[in-house]
Amino acid sequence: MAHVARPKTISVITVIAIVLILLAFPMLFMPSIKRMGDFIPMILGIIITLQFVSLIGIWHMKQWGVQLFIIMFCTRVITFMFLDLYGFRFFFSIFYSVLFIIFFLIHYRKMDRNL
Repeated sequence: MAHVARPKTISVITVIAIVLILLAFPMLFMPSIKRMGDFIPMILGIIITLQFVSLIGIWHMKQWGVQLFIIMFCTRVITFMFLDLYGFRFFFSIFYSVLFIIFFLIHYRKMDRNL
C-alpha cells in the first residue's frame, strides 16, 4: 500500500496521548502501587509500554496500532477495576481514551493493514 498522509487530527491526538502515557509512567513508582503486590508494577508497566507502542503504530498510520490501543484500553480498565484504583485518573483515562478511539476509528480505513 502506498504511503498515506497522516491527518492533522491523528497527529495532534497521538502527541497528546503520548504525553499522557509518559505522565502515567511515574505511577509505577508510587508507594501505594508497590504495596499492592510484587507483580502489580510490572503488569502496569507492560500495559503502559504496549499503549505507547500502539501510539507509535497509529503515528505511522497502521491498523494494528488502533487494534492494540483498543485492546490495551480494555485491559487497563479491567486491571484498574480489579485493583480498585477508582479515582480521577481512572475516569479521566476512560474519557480521553474513548474520544481518541472514536477519532482513530474514523481514520481506520485510511490506515495501512500491513506491518
